[in-house]
Amino acid sequence: MGQTTVTQQEGQVTVEERNTFQTTCTYQVSNFYGLFWYQQRKGQAPQLVSYQAASGSKRSCHLTTLLNTTGKYSLLQLEEVEVSDLLSPSALCPSLE
Repeated sequence: MGQTTVTQQEGQVTVEERNTFQTTCTYQVSNFYGLFWYQQRKGQAPQLVSYQAASGSKRSCHLTTLLNTTGKYSLLQLEEVEVSDLLSPSALCPSLE
């Protein structure tokens, strides 16, 4: 079985209300079946916010994900960040399955 590696851009991010937040991950995997993005708010279980198995973009409300299977990366963009997003610390994490 091959090794799987997912790397997300690191560091603290500051986002102002109504602005756009963006994060990118790269991945290395032998057999690619899809990439999942999860949001985990403090004290809560992770919640799936996006899944893609093929290259292209996917939009849902103010969340857009772009998957590039050739370049082996995914971009997540959250448009018009709301006050609730700012007041509830959360993590947006990629996962391969």
